[in-house]
Amino acid sequence: MAEPELARISHIALETDDLSASLEFFHDAVGLEEVERQDGTVYLRGIDEFSHHSLSLTPADEPGIDHIGWQTEEPEHLDAYADLLADEGVDVTWVDEGAEAGQGRAIRFETPTGQRFEFHDTMTMPEPPEEKRSKLRNKPYDRTKTNPIAPQRIDHVQIWDRDANELVEWLKDVVGLQVQESYDREDGSRWGTFLSACGVKIDLAIVEDEGDNPPAVHHTAYKVTTADDLYDAHDAMNELDIPTDGIGQHSISRGKFLYVRDPATGHRIEFNAGGYFTFEANWEPVRWKETDLDDRQWIGAIESKERVFY
Repeated sequence: MAEPELARISHIALETDDLSASLEFFHDAVGLEEVERQDGTVYLRGIDEFSHHSLSLTPADEPGIDHIGWQTEEPEHLDAYADLLADEGVDVTWVDEGAEAGQGRAIRFETPTGQRFEFHDTMTMPEPPEEKRSKLRNKPYDRTKTNPIAPQRIDHVQIWDRDANELVEWLKDVVGLQVQESYDREDGSRWGTFLSACGVKIDLAIVEDEGDNPPAVHHTAYKVTTADDLYDAHDAMNELDIPTDGIGQHSISRGKFLYVRDPATGHRIEFNAGGYFTFEANWEPVRWKETDLDDRQWIGAIESKERVFY
């Protein structure tokens, strides 16, 4: 068999010390749809997602990240990844089918720098409740029956790591992710690298943490259609007294953004619009230098570096 491949980033598993309050944010305010509850964990997805979930919330003593989930290109690739990781000296834990609701077999492991990942082979595609089902067979939810600002699908996750460059090389060489863009400081050191499994602009953004901090997640991004949706979401957050962390457009990825945080836990969502695809056969990464622009953001700014640790 050829080298195993990942198809996409599929989900993030979050921990919360106040499940009710976090559901008020992720479900009531942001508009993710609840799919299922199993063993105390609540599974949610965007309104254009067919797969079972893209975000889960599990009660814990304090807010945290349990894992970032990826789906393999083919089911048999999971076994190949398990063997490959074992050959690299990585401890792999097998997760039985159904242990995580809606999901097939999986493996969980820590990267060499301590980020917790999960690779899984399949995920079910449950129908929405009949009262929310779109009449279009290629569209899960009827938008007139969901939160008006509800995002469509998971887009990417941004992680911070003091050993970011080591992690990037490992994800390229061992896992097979593709670098889409990178950003170097004026002294030539790498600030951030943006990788993809499937030709989208980003599946995973990796930023070098300049402090002596453990691995962390800064945000999980969800796709919306237009920049107007960002302003509608900002308006809704203002009405609900939910803090926002900046609105604008990145230079990297060309993505337009609005950042909002769960007041109970600090887990951050990015509403994300725009960007591009890279389906070229011989894609050359876009390489930025700090001297290219006055600021990493083309418009606006990110106002908070606070993040949640594993």
